[in-house]
Amino acid sequence: MPCGVGTDARVLLAPQDATDEVLRVFYRTVRAGQERLAGGGGPFGFDVTVALLVDDLIGAYGCDAVVETGCHLGDTAAYLGRRYPGLPVMTCDIDPEYARFTAHRVRDLPNVAVTCQDSPALIADAAGAFDRPFYFLDAHWGAWPLPRELAAIRAGVVLIDDFDVGDARFGHDAYDGVSCGPDVLAAMTPRPARYWTPVPGAERRLPCLQVGRRAGVGLFVAGLDGRPLDEHPALTGHTLTTEEIR
Repeated sequence: MPCGVGTDARVLLAPQDATDEVLRVFYRTVRAGQERLAGGGGPFGFDVTVALLVDDLIGAYGCDAVVETGCHLGDTAAYLGRRYPGLPVMTCDIDPEYARFTAHRVRDLPNVAVTCQDSPALIADAAGAFDRPFYFLDAHWGAWPLPRELAAIRAGVVLIDDFDVGDARFGHDAYDGVSCGPDVLAAMTPRPARYWTPVPGAERRLPCLQVGRRAGVGLFVAGLDGRPLDEHPALTGHTLTTEEIR
């Protein structure tokens, strides 16, 4: 599946070239997040299979920006800025120290903008400026912003981190008794018709070297065709059940 490296250059890489570029940038990104994060930090929790999935979908959908919520110490932001130099990358944190640290860390990446703000406000800004952003929703500490983040999305490809994929190997979050999973999507207005999760045992192009905590991820699209997700060999699609919709 070809993957775009930026809307400015309109350049497409062959699948192997794209994989090689993901590897080159991913494993050269410093894991500053080991200071606090349970998985030891790294882009996407040091799960290269998620980085490859993101690369596939940014290319398949021709995304015109990347939006991350919850930058922490900037591991994922630094990766995204270098992997996609032709795309605007927007990230934020409500902690001023984390935002300052990340801004300093990516100061040589003119395509990356770091702000200290509530994440739903960042999403609202992106939704008004771009047609089909890729959203990486990872702001899960403190007061849970995810429902408000989802409400601010107009169109784009959405990946929710720490999502319940129904497999004990993959961690997920819960807040006030609500699991970060299908129930959150069912509460959306309007709710997505379908969502997708990785197949835990699916064959991957590369092994994941994260031997500690791995986070599940959930995906859906807003205002876009879901066929690229249906056609991805590492994903399985789901329809929200009657119990979840109640």
